[in-house]
Amino acid sequence: MNTLIRMGFSLLMLFTLLGCSNVEEDTSKSTINNIITKSNNREKPPAIKLKIGEDEIKTYRGTYSWSYFDKSTGQGVTVEADHAPPTEMVNIEQGVRVNLAETVKLNFEKEPTQYVIRVWDNNNVIATYNTFEEIKEKGKYIVEIVGTWEGSTATYVTALDIQKELDNAPLLPQN
Repeated sequence: MNTLIRMGFSLLMLFTLLGCSNVEEDTSKSTINNIITKSNNREKPPAIKLKIGEDEIKTYRGTYSWSYFDKSTGQGVTVEADHAPPTEMVNIEQGVRVNLAETVKLNFEKEPTQYVIRVWDNNNVIATYNTFEEIKEKGKYIVEIVGTWEGSTATYVTALDIQKELDNAPLLPQN
């Protein structure tokens, strides 16, 4: 009888341990790491180049949430980096004068799945666009480019004095 009780107790412990197994959790972690591995192996968001006409416009990286696969640890890592709002990152009064009737090229070091362009006045977002060609505003504004990659987002900011002149009409000198 004593042997039956020991066997029963041993089986009960075995079933308890099997019930608490982390097999499903390990599988989900593996899946997440595979997704991150396929999408991002960079530790920081990619750089961008904004060229309007012949001028390359300097942009500043702002807030981002970036996930990547760390090969040294074999783990997925997410970095949350907060930054001052766009209105504090650049001076709207020192915006680069650009003619949006000229060719606009926005090149990402790694192409996002999507991006939007937010136009700011001194305090708030006043419009959101999918391309620079859609921008209707003229004058001094802050432009924020928000890129999205698989599970990651990054913002880039610049100040522009937006003009929309015909290609053959010269821009008037700035005061």
